[in-house]
Amino acid sequence: MAKKRSRFRSKSVSGIVGAILLGLGCLWLGWLLLGQHNSSPGSFIWPSSSGANTNPSSNAPLPQLSAEGITLGHAGQNPTLSQQQAVLLANQLEPDAANNAKNINARYVLLTHASLNNIPVWMVSYQRIPIEPNNASVDPVPSTRSYHDLYVFVDANTGKEVLSVWV
Repeated sequence: MAKKRSRFRSKSVSGIVGAILLGLGCLWLGWLLLGQHNSSPGSFIWPSSSGANTNPSSNAPLPQLSAEGITLGHAGQNPTLSQQQAVLLANQLEPDAANNAKNINARYVLLTHASLNNIPVWMVSYQRIPIEPNNASVDPVPSTRSYHDLYVFVDANTGKEVLSVWV
């Protein structure tokens, strides 16, 4: 009789543990499949050693871009180009920035600058790109900054570069 209880208890415990592990496996698989393909901007976290990610709700003006006459707005429609495609295109356009940036962020925004008015773009920002020291024979004044940022604006429908700004 004690053997039957022991077997029953063992089967119950292993069934519960198996169900928990199966549930965790399903959650993990769902995260892998759906987490990276969610259509809302900012839900995708770019797998990169340079730490690319997005900031979904922050369309606050960036002082560096405002100084260049660039205004960002909230884009309501869905882009034709995915965030991943936009980042890959920007990386091809600016390979040095892509390789050297400490952070790469991408946001879907409306761009207004000069003759461009509310153009839906992916703004790919390459942050903290190291600045190489000046050649003293050409420019004897050393730079006070050790890094700069690059913003590449890729048309969200065609994939063409609209604008790029070093700050």
